[in-house]
Amino acid sequence: MQLPVDKTLAGLTLRQKLGQLLLTSFVGWHGVSPEVRHLNTEGCLGGILFFSGPNVQDIEQLRQLSFLIQGMRKESPTGIPYLISIDQEGGQLTPLSRGATVFPGAMALGRAGDPSLTARSAHQTGRELRWAGITTDFAPVLDTSADAVRSGVHIPDNRMISSDPGEVALHGVELVRGLQAEGVMACAKHFPGMRPRERDTHHQADIIDYPMAALERDSLPPFRAAVNAGVSSVMMHHGIYTAFDGLPGSLSPAAMAFLRHDLGFQGLVITDDLIMKAIQDNYPGVRACEMALSAGADLLIFTGAGEQLLTDLEESVRAGRVRESVVDAAAHRVLEAKNRWIAPAASGAPPDRRAGWQLSLEISRRAVVVHANEGRFLPLRHVGPAIRVSVILANPARLVMSDTVNFYDISLRSVLQSAGVEARIKEAFMPWNPTDEEILSLFDLGFTSDIVVFTTVNAYRFTRQLSVLKQIHGLRRGGGPWPRIVAVATRSPDDVPLLVPFADAVLSTAGITPAQMRAAAETIFGRENLRAAEE
Repeated sequence: MQLPVDKTLAGLTLRQKLGQLLLTSFVGWHGVSPEVRHLNTEGCLGGILFFSGPNVQDIEQLRQLSFLIQGMRKESPTGIPYLISIDQEGGQLTPLSRGATVFPGAMALGRAGDPSLTARSAHQTGRELRWAGITTDFAPVLDTSADAVRSGVHIPDNRMISSDPGEVALHGVELVRGLQAEGVMACAKHFPGMRPRERDTHHQADIIDYPMAALERDSLPPFRAAVNAGVSSVMMHHGIYTAFDGLPGSLSPAAMAFLRHDLGFQGLVITDDLIMKAIQDNYPGVRACEMALSAGADLLIFTGAGEQLLTDLEESVRAGRVRESVVDAAAHRVLEAKNRWIAPAASGAPPDRRAGWQLSLEISRRAVVVHANEGRFLPLRHVGPAIRVSVILANPARLVMSDTVNFYDISLRSVLQSAGVEARIKEAFMPWNPTDEEILSLFDLGFTSDIVVFTTVNAYRFTRQLSVLKQIHGLRRGGGPWPRIVAVATRSPDDVPLLVPFADAVLSTAGITPAQMRAAAETIFGRENLRAAEE
């Protein structure tokens, strides 16, 4: 049912209009919180943002929760449906993982180098999200890693497609079109371009002093391409871009005016989460919301905010700190987006997960890079029951805030066993920064192994991981052939040059999803030597 936008807007109170501009969060798998219920009965619930742990168990459960929420419009005096959003990027940020496809992340798409695979992954993700009742996906990430390549800064994770803005644009457009063709709003982020940094804006401000010419060269082309492709929403970054002004992008009138006027974007402008320290350390509480709305934002993310924020924003408007005409314009755009994008969820059975798994695996295989292979050591052959293989698995857990890896089931040993590797396989867990005692314990595996598969998670930063590798490698100083070592950089490829001197073979996967672990196993042991890959 299409809303008569002008008539609907005219019938809303100020508080109800402000409610349309907030994405609300709550904790619950099978129902909403009492506060969300109360907001709804006031007509002040505009949209929901789902998070992995608090809201998501599997695709069936999420579908039921989404249906329950959309059904709540019967209890609202406005009868307006709700935007239901999630950050289903792929790779390390895939909150919906059970019953849906965990695709490799952005870097793997760039490495695979095939826009048709990227498009197919977007269509599969869109079908799964639509079936689960999701209206809005905060993807794709259109930031580039050009800054890292040019300045030598490390790449802390793998959310960026490429250092080449043209490649980012090429794949980004396919992601946008694929999601939206399946009825899910895409969101290009993080405008005007987040750069790779260890300490991100969850924790502190980032002042980006590039001249406009540098932004035009390295950061803006993917966003221009996405706007031209009809992307329905854009998320602002919290970085401070001095080429615009001295404010974080999410609060910057100049950055949003550039997006609207220079790029011609007419969709929804969304802030990144305003609870991040880059914002709250300098613009606490409602002040950040006032500035974002006045700058031109349409939707505010403020995790954990409740009814008090609405009350404070009402006061902001009545006191003249935010013009009501600004609220009206934003609410009008939100209602228009709801008319376009909210439709009944797909009926029937969920999309074919097996097809998604095979596609994920194909992308993962193409994304593996073998950086060193002394004497054509790989793929390993004749690995029978007498061969002793030890896997040292670096902690495959949440590394940054934008991460859901904790919710995946990751064990390289299990992957090898399910693939039919007949060797005697041990697996030991390695913390990011192992203690002296942990280093000694892991080193002992070298004495009892013919082959060690040694994985890292950002060892360029957590350097004590390398102490384990160096000690195991040192067992060969006496001229012995064992243990042979395969090193795998699972997160940042910046680990690779640190691994090469101490391993017979070195590869990087550009991510740590289950499919990427299978692709690593195939590279090490030979795909032809393994059983067919099943999810």
